[in-house]
Amino acid sequence: MTLRKPKACRSGAVVVEAALVLPVILLLLIAIMSGAIMVFMADEVSNVSREGARWASVRGADYAMTTHRPAATAADVKAYVLQQPVMLDRSRMTVNVTWQGSNRAGQFVTVEVYYDFPGIGIFGARTFHSKSTTLMTY
Repeated sequence: MTLRKPKACRSGAVVVEAALVLPVILLLLIAIMSGAIMVFMADEVSNVSREGARWASVRGADYAMTTHRPAATAADVKAYVLQQPVMLDRSRMTVNVTWQGSNRAGQFVTVEVYYDFPGIGIFGARTFHSKSTTLMTY
């Protein structure tokens, strides 16, 4: 068995190929990670509005009569919603709470959450919006 010496004719080819391919791969990775963060933000806004509507739906006038505690007001629901997010900046959130007439069982409560996303990576600033409506059940 004879050993052959490697030829030195391609000594710089790897460096040139890496210089061409590496920026493209890094750009794709940054775009994927930025997109994943945006999906997480949108999901978080949706979850926060749903949790706020759920919390408000069981703290209406019937809740107040049964437990002898005050019924939730729009300010109470807003304060609860602002405590929920994990990764969102609370100062960029706007919460609107409305009831279909009153806060008694059989009526509907609607919680709207707007989040001003500042932008990340290649994605610019945008506003995420979620609206959840739930039947008052307590």
